[in-house]
Amino acid sequence: MKKPPFHKSVQFTFRGIIWILRNERNFQFHILGLIINLFLIVFFGLSNVETALILLCCFFVLVTEALNTCVEKICDYIQPEFDSRIGIIKDLAGGAVMLATISSICVGALVYWPYLKLLFY
Repeated sequence: MKKPPFHKSVQFTFRGIIWILRNERNFQFHILGLIINLFLIVFFGLSNVETALILLCCFFVLVTEALNTCVEKICDYIQPEFDSRIGIIKDLAGGAVMLATISSICVGALVYWPYLKLLFY
């Protein structure tokens, strides 16, 4: 099979991003988190390193959510009926998203705490 030209490959990736934005509620929530963080980065005037940490965490969560969606779609394709083994696979993928989210919340707390302290004290 011949590989598509680069511009077509890029089109396919954007099609995937648009699909997940339109169809996956949890991905939409994570995008909202990214938007809130972008606002906070500007509002607090975070340093380059702090901004990089926050953006890495946000995109880490988005990537794990996208991979979780892939796992779920493949599982649903392979086994459309309920299967406890498929359920475990889906739970593991969801757990990965949860771990990414928890670690991102911890990093966010460490980065934002000094700014929040100055704002309220």
